[in-house]
Amino acid sequence: MWAVRRAVLRNAAVWSRSAVRVHSMRFSTSRMRGLKQVPDSAWTPYKPDYEDHDDYEKHEDLDYEKDDDFDDYNFDVILRGTDEVRFGRKHMGLVVLPQPIVDAIAACISETNGHTMRHDYLRLVDAHRSSSEITPKGKGRGQKTRRLLRDERERLERGNWDSREVIDMKMPRALPGERVQIVIPGERPAPASLVYPKTRLKPHVIEYGPAEAAAYVAAFAPGTYAVAFNVLSELAMRVPGFKPSSILDFGCGPGSALWAAQDVWSSVQKYVGIDSSEAMIDCAKRMFDEMPERQLDRELLRYLAPDQPNTHADLVISSFTLSELPSDAVRQTTVEMLWNNTRDTLVLIDRGAPNPARVVSEARDYLIKLASESNSTVKVGSIGVPSGIHTVAPFPNELDDPSNNTPAWFQFVQRVQRPMFTMRTKHSKSNAEVVHYSYVIMRRGERPPDSRGVLDTTPYSYVSVREAQNRPEKYLPDGTQRKTMEQLAREAYYWPRIIMQPIKRKGHVVTDVCTVDGKIERWTFTKTHDKQAYRDARKASWGDLFPHLPKSSIERSHFTPVEGPTPEELKKMNRKQRRSLMYSDD
Repeated sequence: MWAVRRAVLRNAAVWSRSAVRVHSMRFSTSRMRGLKQVPDSAWTPYKPDYEDHDDYEKHEDLDYEKDDDFDDYNFDVILRGTDEVRFGRKHMGLVVLPQPIVDAIAACISETNGHTMRHDYLRLVDAHRSSSEITPKGKGRGQKTRRLLRDERERLERGNWDSREVIDMKMPRALPGERVQIVIPGERPAPASLVYPKTRLKPHVIEYGPAEAAAYVAAFAPGTYAVAFNVLSELAMRVPGFKPSSILDFGCGPGSALWAAQDVWSSVQKYVGIDSSEAMIDCAKRMFDEMPERQLDRELLRYLAPDQPNTHADLVISSFTLSELPSDAVRQTTVEMLWNNTRDTLVLIDRGAPNPARVVSEARDYLIKLASESNSTVKVGSIGVPSGIHTVAPFPNELDDPSNNTPAWFQFVQRVQRPMFTMRTKHSKSNAEVVHYSYVIMRRGERPPDSRGVLDTTPYSYVSVREAQNRPEKYLPDGTQRKTMEQLAREAYYWPRIIMQPIKRKGHVVTDVCTVDGKIERWTFTKTHDKQAYRDARKASWGDLFPHLPKSSIERSHFTPVEGPTPEELKKMNRKQRRSLMYSDD
């Protein structure tokens, strides 16, 4: 009896396996007849046989739609990423700190007590939050704020209102013994401290001693390296012929920008780091000694004087420093001094909070103003350089920042792997971190001319698919000739930039972009309008340059400038005037 049952079960298993095999064969055959999409790098060097259409269906490394009247030159192809999209891609995955840098940081903080380092890390976070959470004019005036203010006005009309309370969307819970604050319209109240939870933060900057330097290196150095690596990699892609031999790093800290620059370019021969903290300079020297020796002439200074010799460089970087300067006047003087020491390119990076983003935007506007007032040529040291200026990234123009006086700001993100000492310092269980940052890349000289709409008179050849497969470095899968890096670099100056993560929906993709006309628009790409643009839009990411045109576009109301008094005028108003201004908003 049991033998019969075992035989029946064995036969059933055999039949089920056969059915699964037949089903998988049918599924693979049906997919083989459909549209194939593979990267260009996956092409094989062999020459396929196109005489037999049955053999042609088996070549899965070709992108084509099956057609009885096959033509070697004309057929509809949807590429898995075009050269333009690959060139404009800014997004990169998880950045991992090189092991020599991890070992150098571990050696630098090996003698620091863990509990003390945690406390100093919280103090640093408080300093950052105190200068980033206070938003400039126009920020924090969204729909929810207006709704709450309208409700408060209705309570006032009903008589159920206490003059000591003003409720706002950005208002935190009152601390023990603290009255509810009256907030100036367009500004956020100060957040509570992480070190002393029952006190409010006031804008302040920390002096970096040995303990603070160790906490900064352990907690923030991996993030600053990842951001610098992303920005400098974009610069190397956008300007292929730029190979800096000297670097000036203002606010160098432990030298994170140098680590990233050496990983991007092998041409760096001279490095000058400037930091006002003696403890941070000592930490940078110790880390340089721990890392593998490279042929590099390096110098670390505490101050940057106006006419200081040997500080002129091809590439000048200021990373996460401008927002920590005491005033706008000091920032303008510092930015002008950095530009006067720049032979080719200036890179400004800061945190992705409202106030640091405003600082970077104002620095860009000030540089454009300086360049418009200068002569045709200027001297940087003993070398004459052109006086013009243009923005390489993130803006595709030299117009005003479209986020000025609006409830938004430009920021980008980069993921980085946290080493073990960073996880312990931050009391985090995750080994991945998302760093928000804002940046601008300014370069000497005029912006390359716009080639859009200009007839290209250069010979443009088409070849058959057979020859295109044998020469993938020169031809696309459809037989058209590839553009050179110089052509893509010139065209990329006028491509819009995606400023938020694209919204993917069924049959269409919605993206917010900054256009060459200086506007923030919401673009829609549909599958029926342009299949290639639709596919590339689905694969696009936050921060990428995008060369395709949309099916429809509308201007983003979130980036409409807010009309109202300036912060200086608000400070001169009394409490009653501020409250009346607050309730006048519908």
